Amino acid sequence: MIFIPRNKNYLFFLVFVCINFNTAVAQVDSIQFFQKKITELSQSPDFTENEVTYINLLNNLSYQLRYTGRDSMQLLAKKALELSKLNKYKKGELEALTNFSAFYLYQGNTEKAIQYGLEVLNEKELVDYPNKEMKAYNQLGQAYFIKQDYPLTYTHFLHALSLGEKFNNEVYIFRMNMNLGTMFNLLEDYDEAIVFYSAALKSSKKLNDTNADAMLSSNLGYLYIQKGEFKKAEALLNNSIKSFDNQKINEWQAFSYATLGQLNIKLKNFNKALVNYEKALNIQSSINDIKGRADIYYGLAKANIGLKNLDKAEEYSNESLRLYTSFQLNTGLERCYRILYEIKKEQNQISKSLEYLEITEKLANDISTEKNKRNLNMLNAKLNFEKEKDGLKAKNELALNQQRKYVKWALAALLTSLIIVLIILNSNKRKKILNKKLENQAIILTKNQKTLSQINSNQDRLFSIVGHDLRGPIIALKELLKLYLEDPEGKDYFEKFAPQVDNDLEHVLFTMDNLLHWGKTQMTGNVINKERITIKQELEIILQLFRNEIEKKSILVKNQLKDNHFAFADLDQFGIVFRNLISNAIKFTPKNGKITVSSIIRDTKLVIQISDTGIGMTEMTVRKIFNNTEHFSTYGTNQEKGTGLGLRLAKEMLVLNSGEISVKSEPNLGSQFIVELPISTI
Repeated sequence: MIFIPRNKNYLFFLVFVCINFNTAVAQVDSIQFFQKKITELSQSPDFTENEVTYINLLNNLSYQLRYTGRDSMQLLAKKALELSKLNKYKKGELEALTNFSAFYLYQGNTEKAIQYGLEVLNEKELVDYPNKEMKAYNQLGQAYFIKQDYPLTYTHFLHALSLGEKFNNEVYIFRMNMNLGTMFNLLEDYDEAIVFYSAALKSSKKLNDTNADAMLSSNLGYLYIQKGEFKKAEALLNNSIKSFDNQKINEWQAFSYATLGQLNIKLKNFNKALVNYEKALNIQSSINDIKGRADIYYGLAKANIGLKNLDKAEEYSNESLRLYTSFQLNTGLERCYRILYEIKKEQNQISKSLEYLEITEKLANDISTEKNKRNLNMLNAKLNFEKEKDGLKAKNELALNQQRKYVKWALAALLTSLIIVLIILNSNKRKKILNKKLENQAIILTKNQKTLSQINSNQDRLFSIVGHDLRGPIIALKELLKLYLEDPEGKDYFEKFAPQVDNDLEHVLFTMDNLLHWGKTQMTGNVINKERITIKQELEIILQLFRNEIEKKSILVKNQLKDNHFAFADLDQFGIVFRNLISNAIKFTPKNGKITVSSIIRDTKLVIQISDTGIGMTEMTVRKIFNNTEHFSTYGTNQEKGTGLGLRLAKEMLVLNSGEISVKSEPNLGSQFIVELPISTI
């Protein structure tokens, strides 16, 4: 479990560990302690607000108020920041900034929390204050976890862990290993999770904190259930429940009882599962944790299915579905729809069960796609961190070796004559120049290697995603044909789903065509045959290719191209570019929308504009669509699929033909793609 600060709507309880783990009484004592110290200091005869001690007390009290008095927390952090800047007290300034980050984190404003956290990391003097740096990285990791940006969560926690290990800070070593283990537990990478949990266990022994041990045991219990090691899981959960019951830590009580219920279901002890889930639900009534409650209702549904109480199971499934829907957790939705499919199938309501099955399979497909993307991003984050860490290590070793050389030279200088000293100094100067040259060459090589690695990574990711999109429709067709041949009612199913499969195969054909042409653009020696193209004639042919899609969505197409407008380009590549652009316009234009194709001559360029009244794009999306370092794709207004390859291919081909492409767009106001091509040979 990770404790994530409360936001406006709900808590994610997986548990970002808070150390020290003592009860709220300890925090109240700390608040009273710092309040008393501030009062005593301010009443002293020679007191001034510019004292460093006073600024430190303001910052300490501000952080202690993060749970119980956030308004006061903000005011104290503001005052500490102003006094620190006035007195050029960098440590106080950094602490105040991290307190602002914590304030917005616990308020649920992750963007502001990230803003202040990054401001701290950008301070040059931060290297002198490792505790502030660890705190900033930890809070940034929590903020990115709330945003479900797991690669950035992973990177920031690793930075905090690395600093904790460097400065032997057992509190942060435990905290970061616990957080990283729980993140991978959530992402179902149990082998990676056990690595971090094992490291957290070692630190926990040094901290000698019973609550920390209990929280770790609870998380390990959940992990061992997923790995099928049920005896280990049961022992760990029983120990943690005993501890949480004694300390009255409600969040962890609920999580542990629910996890024990999950174990009972795995063991088919459905009555025991009901008891434990009902205990968890009873505790949940005092906690604002929507996800935790949704998980419990799902567990109750599974237990009731095991006991053949189908009506009760359906009731709990629908309640769980409602809660998961409130924050759009696809994995939860997929589980609920799958259990509803099983219930309806058992009740012999075939039509309804098939409806739920169709939703389940779509969600499973979306989850699989997202998981593939996330795994690629996580791998990239891990590799980047390791490269950064190795680079820093090499740099430190180089500096240390250089320092050793200086010591040797200094000792030699003391034992030799002035002439020898001058010779050594001269030699040292030449070596420095040589080292500088070598360092510059190393930077260039590193930059080139990074660029090549990024290109390879992009190609691997692109082929992975394209392969997934091509495989799906083909598998669907195979299953449908199998059903047609083997099932007496297969013909009815075939007629029902054949139009959808036909659309999917059209998408496969279009994607394969793009992929083949894109492959040609990557080959050395790819020949470009430029010729004079009558654009109106060629674009009318392309529009005819999409006649069915245009009619299906009742889109009005206005062709305002001039008869006497020409461009010089490779005819095949010209067709590929505009097939993709027109396909895109149709894809994102709703029914009864409008697409306008026009042309003008500007200097030595022919400008072709394709405008639509579609859903438009945000500024962030516009920046992504032509970016070779990112993959971007989304569904159209009728759920048309895409791979993100088309626009990338269009840009590459236009560059090969001395052309350019740009886009103007606003959400809900449509998009305008602008293509420029030369009107004469270059």
